[in-house]
Amino acid sequence: MGAPYVKSGPSASAMLNQTLAALAAMLIVPTVRYGARPAAMAVMAVLTCAACEAFCSLMRYGKIRIDDSSFAVTGLTAVMLTPVNAPVWLPCAACAAAQLAAKAPFGRYGRPPFNIAAVAGAFAALCWPSESFTYMDPAKPFTLPPFGACEYTAAVSPAAVLKNGLKPDVQPLDMLWGTGVGAIGTTAALVIAACGLFLFIRRAASLETTVSFLLVCALLAAFFPRIACSPLTSVKYELLSGSLLFCSVFMVTDPSTSPKTFAGRCVYGALAGGLLMAVRYFGAFGQGACFAVLLADAAVPLIDNFSFKTVTVFGRRSV
Repeated sequence: MGAPYVKSGPSASAMLNQTLAALAAMLIVPTVRYGARPAAMAVMAVLTCAACEAFCSLMRYGKIRIDDSSFAVTGLTAVMLTPVNAPVWLPCAACAAAQLAAKAPFGRYGRPPFNIAAVAGAFAALCWPSESFTYMDPAKPFTLPPFGACEYTAAVSPAAVLKNGLKPDVQPLDMLWGTGVGAIGTTAALVIAACGLFLFIRRAASLETTVSFLLVCALLAAFFPRIACSPLTSVKYELLSGSLLFCSVFMVTDPSTSPKTFAGRCVYGALAGGLLMAVRYFGAFGQGACFAVLLADAAVPLIDNFSFKTVTVFGRRSV
């Protein structure tokens, strides 16, 4: 059986399609708010990933062979991590680099050791930090054509404000509705939660990974707040700012890169959460979700090795 290895539950193809449906649903709110530009960016990013997939399969097999929808998941995820005012070429370039450098050398879905969308996000952040972290103020007038240059008023995201040790001027509860400053798919916490619930019910994402990830992030935010506020307020700001919540649903739960056992997925989620908060506290970027996911992915073989040995010692295997 080809990777990813799933002992029971929905097939890899079904999980990909359900994740793709959830990501497509995430496009509804920004498209209603900002017009056709988010949809145009999504279409271009997915087409770029499809072109790269076709090119790589042509080089590998001598014919165009696209086995699954993982390329579309990569394209949509990369767009969700991109500001709506960013150039349309930004997620396309990031996706192309990720597909060619991080996926093509390993083969089809389930074989690359790293989350391809996280590679795309990290590549964009390192190569084009200004375009990746410049956000528009949705409360001010703006012009967002589908493909042309945008006219907008720049604003500082809550994640960047926290990075500077200041308290955001937006209330945590106002960060639930998708009206704040941030990337396309990271500001509507309620929509992310609804999509996550759908994926958990359909068993397309592992709830234990998300819970352990969010629990560690919340504990670190409570005990080591970056701003002068109560622990509860710190937790609210940290969980609802940046791409943390989006990452907890759509990135750390990737079955192709996460550990194979229940205990392993809990450890992986906790590790990714701790790394994300470390990147936030000590890193150069206000949003470090992609870097945290990649670092946690690198530890998956060790986590799998330890967890399989542990369940063998206790005489049972639970995958």
